Amino acid sequence: MSEATRPCNPLDSSLKSFFLGPQAENAEWLRFLTNGMLERWFEWRKGVFPVDGRAISLADQESVEFRTRRSRFEEHLWSLMRRFEGEIPKFSPRYIGHMFSETSLPALLGHFVALLHNPNNISGESSRVGVEIESEAIAALRAMIGYPDAEAAGASIGHFTSGGTVANFEAALRARNRVSSWLAAGAADPESDLSLFEAAHQGWTRFEGSVRRAGPAVRKYDFAGGNPWEVGQLISERYRQEFRGPVLLVPESKHYSWKKAVSLLGLGEEAFWPVALDAEGRLCVAALARRIDEAEQAQRPILMVVSVAGTTELGVLDPVDRVQDLLAGLARERGVHIWHHVDAAYGGFLCSLRGDESDVLGEAQRRSLDAIRLANSVTLDPHKLGYVPYACGAYIGRDIQDWTTRSFDGPYLQFDAARDKGQHTLEGSRSASGAAATWLTARAIGLDRDGYGRILGRTIHMKRALEERLRESELPVRLAPHTDSNILAFCVARKGESVEHANRMTAHLLETLSSGSAGRGFFVSQTRLSWSGYGDYLDQYIKTWNGRRDSDQLLLVRLCLMNPFFGSREMEADFPGELVERIARGLG
Repeated sequence: MSEATRPCNPLDSSLKSFFLGPQAENAEWLRFLTNGMLERWFEWRKGVFPVDGRAISLADQESVEFRTRRSRFEEHLWSLMRRFEGEIPKFSPRYIGHMFSETSLPALLGHFVALLHNPNNISGESSRVGVEIESEAIAALRAMIGYPDAEAAGASIGHFTSGGTVANFEAALRARNRVSSWLAAGAADPESDLSLFEAAHQGWTRFEGSVRRAGPAVRKYDFAGGNPWEVGQLISERYRQEFRGPVLLVPESKHYSWKKAVSLLGLGEEAFWPVALDAEGRLCVAALARRIDEAEQAQRPILMVVSVAGTTELGVLDPVDRVQDLLAGLARERGVHIWHHVDAAYGGFLCSLRGDESDVLGEAQRRSLDAIRLANSVTLDPHKLGYVPYACGAYIGRDIQDWTTRSFDGPYLQFDAARDKGQHTLEGSRSASGAAATWLTARAIGLDRDGYGRILGRTIHMKRALEERLRESELPVRLAPHTDSNILAFCVARKGESVEHANRMTAHLLETLSSGSAGRGFFVSQTRLSWSGYGDYLDQYIKTWNGRRDSDQLLLVRLCLMNPFFGSREMEADFPGELVERIARGLG
């Protein structure tokens, strides 16, 4: 029996039911489901207030004006469809560019169901069912990353956002509010002998004691609630030293949203303190410890420490476990509590592999993912490795006290504190579509080893298989090391060639690959790693071809192998083989 005709593992075959397929193989089933959804929706609408009568009569529908308008609408609809047929075919295994791919059928239809009812999840007043679905979907995500049960934690702590950027803003806002509250309590407490830095990180237990002793005086030292310039002056007078505001510690591999965050919070870009990376491109824990010491020496409160689980450039996992150990040690030994946020916008869904003992992930990667459950907060993007339609991100917090540091009310809105998230979210109006899409994927596919874990494990194996083909090809392709997930990156360099020459060769290959994308080519992406951020990593990398550094950046071809059909045996196209062949022709 040939490789192409050999039957799939039954579990792999079952997972194929969750995607339409590159050639719309599951079209009949999707048509059946979609028609059934619309029919059910029609019947529901007709049955809600049946005695109200018809607003659109048969005579209206037969009128010339009605039919003309309908014809014009249909014309524009098909025109719009034709225009979007020129969109990037992200559903194809040939699309291996950025961090999106085919959407799953449960996600697509869950999204569609919410669109039909158009709920606004700001409160239960405008989204009776949507807010319930959101809480249940957040609970499923919490379980995936290993956070305590929502009910045990006191509430379903978290909510959906328009993406990872806003989720990161949500974390920074809450961390700022907590630091401000703790520092204000310490400054106002007549019995406190804590330094400015220690007061800002004193923890909830000490905070409650300070609040009891200080009373209303706490408010005048709260820079998040008052005029920050005036409050800053009061804090300076209280501690007899200049208060220069808090800082944010983020690894050099950060997403650009973090610089936006410090600007949005009015802290200024000076408050953005990058943390050096190690030779594997991960956050260096020793460098982080030095940064924390530096902040304490300068008496600059730390807004939060950020670890990245799945970097944008290479999909690398920071040592979340070691970062957490460092911060837990400070809390245990010195009473210094620092907020730990994990930006897992890309890699968070790899937590569906928790408990997996196969070779999908290495031991260090498993420890990193398992430690996310101990961090204060997490950013997830279901619209990346969750295969959910845009736009869908999520902010999730571990503890209820960190969640409710500030609230906002609208006079025209009635919030149920036990149910509604709108009082605590940056965004006011929020669609329930992302929540519904995530809810249905969690139920239908499962956020565990046999569901998403199996899909993502397949994509990681596809990445490794492609890397092996590239090595066997003996092409002058230099694979980027230490890529943990399903992202593959490489540059083009022959032995002894300089970085600048490698950049020119890589740019030529990128142009060659892109020019063929309209036919049987591939859609790829690119990234640049700078020596200012990735110095140790790049020094080790260019040694693999005895390269000479004559540029401040290295250009890489970047492939996100998210499509589960890229390595399919059943299709006529051998995508990995074709890609290696096209690279060879491009370098010819």
